Amino acid sequence: MIKILKYFFFSIFLSFFIAIVLALIFVPHDREWVKCSDEKDLYRYVYDGWKVDKVLKNGDITYTDSGQKHFYKGEYPQIHLSKNDGIKVLNFGWRCYYLESAELNFKVSQDVKRN
Repeated sequence: MIKILKYFFFSIFLSFFIAIVLALIFVPHDREWVKCSDEKDLYRYVYDGWKVDKVLKNGDITYTDSGQKHFYKGEYPQIHLSKNDGIKVLNFGWRCYYLESAELNFKVSQDVKRN
C-alpha cells in the first residue's frame, strides 16, 4: 500500500513538474516588459558628454513641470541626464514595463527654463 501511495504522489509531482517546464518553454514572452538600462548605458552617455542632473531613489520627492509633488516609488534608481536641449531618463532594474522603457528621451522646449 505504501509503495502505491509513493508511486501515486511521485507521478503527480512529476506530472506537475513536466507541465510547468512545458509551459515555460511554449508560453510566449510577455512583450509588455523590456530590458532596462544598465551601468554600461550610463557610462556611455556620461563619456559622450551627458551630465547627470539627478538620481531618484525610492521615496524621493520631485516636482512635475506643473508644480505637482511626485513621490518616486521604485525599487531601483532612475537617473536623469541632460545635454544641450535633450533630456534622458535611464530606468534601472530587473525588467522595465514598456511604458517606462529602458530610457526616456525628451527635448526642452524653448519656453521652459531649466534650473
